[in-house]
Amino acid sequence: MGRFEIRPDGLFLDDAPFVLATGDLHYFRIHPEQWRQRLDLMKQFGLTAVQTYVPWNAHEPREGQFDFTGIFDLGRFLKLAAQAGLAVLLRPSPYICSEWDFGGLPWWLLKKPGLKLRCSHPDYLESVRRYYARLCQEIVPALSTHGGPIIAVAIENEYGSYGTDASYLQTLQDMLTDFGVDVPFYTTDGYADYHLTNGMMPGNWAGVNYRIESKQAIEKLKLRQPELPPYVGEYWSGRSCHWGETFFHRDAEPIALAYREALDLGASVNFYMFGGGTSFGFMNGANYGVSFQPKPDEKPHYNPLVTSYDVDALVGEDGRPREKYLLCHQELAAWHQEHVPNSNMVPMENLPKQQPAQAIGTVSLKADARLFDQLNRLSQPIRSPWPMSMEECDQGYGFILYQTAIRGPAGLRDLRLPDLHDRAMVFVDHVYQGTIMRDDAAPSIRIDCSKPETTLQILVENMGRICFGSKLEDRKGLLGGVLLGGSFLHDWAQYPLPLDNLDQVMYTPIEKHRSEAGYPTFYRTIFSALPGVDTFIELPGWGKGNVWINGFNLGRYWSAGPQQTLYVPGPLLQENNTCDIFELHAANEDASIRFIDHARLTTEA
Repeated sequence: MGRFEIRPDGLFLDDAPFVLATGDLHYFRIHPEQWRQRLDLMKQFGLTAVQTYVPWNAHEPREGQFDFTGIFDLGRFLKLAAQAGLAVLLRPSPYICSEWDFGGLPWWLLKKPGLKLRCSHPDYLESVRRYYARLCQEIVPALSTHGGPIIAVAIENEYGSYGTDASYLQTLQDMLTDFGVDVPFYTTDGYADYHLTNGMMPGNWAGVNYRIESKQAIEKLKLRQPELPPYVGEYWSGRSCHWGETFFHRDAEPIALAYREALDLGASVNFYMFGGGTSFGFMNGANYGVSFQPKPDEKPHYNPLVTSYDVDALVGEDGRPREKYLLCHQELAAWHQEHVPNSNMVPMENLPKQQPAQAIGTVSLKADARLFDQLNRLSQPIRSPWPMSMEECDQGYGFILYQTAIRGPAGLRDLRLPDLHDRAMVFVDHVYQGTIMRDDAAPSIRIDCSKPETTLQILVENMGRICFGSKLEDRKGLLGGVLLGGSFLHDWAQYPLPLDNLDQVMYTPIEKHRSEAGYPTFYRTIFSALPGVDTFIELPGWGKGNVWINGFNLGRYWSAGPQQTLYVPGPLLQENNTCDIFELHAANEDASIRFIDHARLTTEA
């Protein structure tokens, strides 16, 4: 594309004036076969660029092992963006937030004693440098100075909200430069004074992030950066959602009006998000604080985010434009007619056509396998005197089962799990006793230890690492040990259950469905579908768990809501398909699920 320049008199690409209109689209949240359709919607809208994060934890899932294939094929995504006629603003910083597990930082950093995140700690920087060396093999050939689409690269992500280590930011820039990045660098932060003070870097373009207050935010940025055109790095057209909350819908008209206000103030605006997506598998993040819709006197606590990253964006999780898309396009087209000579943008009268999703109907699960019967097929025990964290067991995601023997008889005793991360199901001699959640007000269960020896099992779920704020070092498991009465329990066996491959599960046909609560169970069925056509899985009457289609982990479901369906991208579907479910509590009475033709992201009918 050529060289991108940010000058006092405007933005230029190869010395020609350039109108930068952009939106976030995350390749790692969208099936690769759907990337081009989403990019074409951006081009049709009138955007000239796409902005995307690059998640370190996806590209280096284990230390020194890199993955740039499939849904993480960054090089392919960049080529498709160029083919669609879009420039790229790339955000490859070690930390991305993005409501993604650990804010994109790899879980294995938590195995390194004493390592400090997002600062000039030498062990952290050494890991970043190794990652950047490999990452730049993907991005340097795609820079606009090499004929590719990347016109600018971000240094970090909202660093002004986190720290004050200016030398750290400079080191990140120097690393990228050393590995061949020669396009402009930029930062983007909230518009509070301390955000901009801590996040801006001398000599680099700065942007601001905000919800709808265009005038206030852009004027604050202009005070700090009067010599350059303003950039809105994240204009929040929607909002993410935690489990147990209400799906947050933002009306289209105020979004469109605030967008036009930003354009009239001379800003280049990036929608966050322009196109929604899905935090597939176990990759949803979590927050620590009060809920987005806090209850009276609510105290800060751990808040895991839902699987869907639809976030009420202009284009939904399933790639369908919304009214917001149409209204904001009209504002951009009207602005073009007033400000851009020879503009050929015109308002659209109708939203783009798209193939409807399919409603397959009700499907019964045909086989099952209880977790405790499969334990030795799925995992090998790691023994220790004290409960080990998931990271100490060299595990990143999923579940971990802790087991020990209680010598008795000890009668009725209170079992407590201090510093539990995140959700524990307690079993005595394989019988379910109850569930304890991180931050429960009274995190204890009374159990019967009247036998001479009792087997205690605790199944802990990693529900997503914290992705924003001061509590990023979010290790998982029984971090504070296990107390029975006033005594710690010792001599543990840990069974890591990442559930990244279900091939070892031995299913048996369901002769008579067992609907007892509290028995973690795998279910499987085969179903027919129209190949390549989207659908949505609904699990009425089920409790909590994950769903796999043809071996692909769609993500978590939970009756706590508000999300009621899981999106199934059409490219996953063939004529005949396998569906696996890991249900923690109990399936519905007839062990059935439904495939419907629309999303249900709220508990409302």
